[in-house]
Amino acid sequence: MAEKSSPGNKTVGTAIPFSPSDIKKTYKDATLPTHWKAFDTVIFREQDDGLHASAKIAAFDFDGCLAKTSVKIIGADKWSLQHKSIPDKLQSLYNDGYKLVIFTNESNIERWKNKRQQAVDSKVGRLDNFIECVKVPIQVFIACGTGKGKGTPDDLFRKPNSGMWWLMAEHFNSGIAIDMDQSFYVGDAAGRENDHSDADIEFAKVW
Repeated sequence: MAEKSSPGNKTVGTAIPFSPSDIKKTYKDATLPTHWKAFDTVIFREQDDGLHASAKIAAFDFDGCLAKTSVKIIGADKWSLQHKSIPDKLQSLYNDGYKLVIFTNESNIERWKNKRQQAVDSKVGRLDNFIECVKVPIQVFIACGTGKGKGTPDDLFRKPNSGMWWLMAEHFNSGIAIDMDQSFYVGDAAGRENDHSDADIEFAKVW
């Protein structure tokens, strides 16, 4: 599933105050690897050498899109490439001047209060190992919050909400305006009969 992005949700930025001083080295009681940081309910990977800000964004979901994973099995090495062609395709996009970005939900990090460190280590480990496998720099944002439920407010960063996109576009793209006509997002949750949700297609629509 691929969706062209539109001008975007202009309300989310005003709803989420941002300050560099709010960036933390831990997520609640979980320790993050040195190259990962947290802001609010988002964990993000710090910029690697070779990752350049760009007006062109090639963005992807992770689970079920770039990688085969299972919510029932945890572990940094418990994943495989969704398609063998992915490394070559990502390298081609990078060479064409795109900045590669992953936007992924992981509510287990919030929900597993007694196993939060395990959930963090599993998710960030898979992403680190994926990036090492494809050998191309990628910016990553993980939404740890849960969806709206009884007594639970909707998390503005969790897809389909556009908070992760806003955070990247406004604060982690070196001030470069994004060309929405040349940018795109790919995910697997398109609301089809056998899809687990429509979060990805709705996320693409609110850009």
